[in-house]
Amino acid sequence: MTEQISLEGKVAVVTGAGRGLGRAYVELLAERGAKVVVNDLGTDVSGIGKDSTIAEQVADLIRSRGGEAIADDSDVSTPEGGSDLIAATIERFGRIDLLVNNAGICGSPLFEAATLDDFDHYWRVHLGGPVNTVKAAWPYMVAQRHGKIILTTSVAGLFGIRGQATYAAAKCAVVGLMRILAIEGAEHGILVNTISPSGYTRMHPAAGARWSEADGRAAMPVEAVAPAIVWLASDGCSQTNHIYCVEAGTMQRIAIVMVPWLPRSASDAPRSIAEHYTKVESIEGFSEPGPFELSS
Repeated sequence: MTEQISLEGKVAVVTGAGRGLGRAYVELLAERGAKVVVNDLGTDVSGIGKDSTIAEQVADLIRSRGGEAIADDSDVSTPEGGSDLIAATIERFGRIDLLVNNAGICGSPLFEAATLDDFDHYWRVHLGGPVNTVKAAWPYMVAQRHGKIILTTSVAGLFGIRGQATYAAAKCAVVGLMRILAIEGAEHGILVNTISPSGYTRMHPAAGARWSEADGRAAMPVEAVAPAIVWLASDGCSQTNHIYCVEAGTMQRIAIVMVPWLPRSASDAPRSIAEHYTKVESIEGFSEPGPFELSS
């Protein structure tokens, strides 16, 4: 998919890029000519701890291959961390063309055991991270009249996985954020999309996956997700406000659709719903709504 795509001269920032999916992204972005910022706080899967060498090792590897890369260990779950990351990018490269919000944590408890603090912990990383980094990058993209932003959702939020309430709530909120960023970014040449990637990482065992590491890596290699990032970053991609499922070299668009309106009955609306409920359930004749406009 990416054989003829070059990202020469573009500057890409990827959060959570020290391992797993993020590392695969920056390696391929750099291979295609992008200057990359490898952001990783170096925590464990639950977000605890810090290890600056994680990002440094990846940046060193890219430089050893002839690419341009810097490492950054800013904590993007804080406003200061998001600002520091983008400031370091501008200081080193003078611009930002692509921002991939990939950093995440896992280990969500069952809903009945989860506290509001648990939800807040996940929101700060999975939703706060994108808010903080996009806030900092937005003025530069507006000034350039150009920018690509990629957010990360999950099947846990889109379709549901038992035991993932805090994770799923944050990951589905990302889709709502994308909707507004895409609308408000359009007039500035900023394109915003969201991916739901499937690649085997250290997160899977922590989330309760039962595959062996060898089977997981063989079935869902992280390297097979990275080409979608390169395509979304390329000048040939003009899509915005889309969600994509990316797994093992395949890519599918996920859409939220509506069926035709249920016939109205002024005399007995509840009974009318009951009588026509098969039409409510059916997706035949569906349409995909665009952005809504508030009435004046």
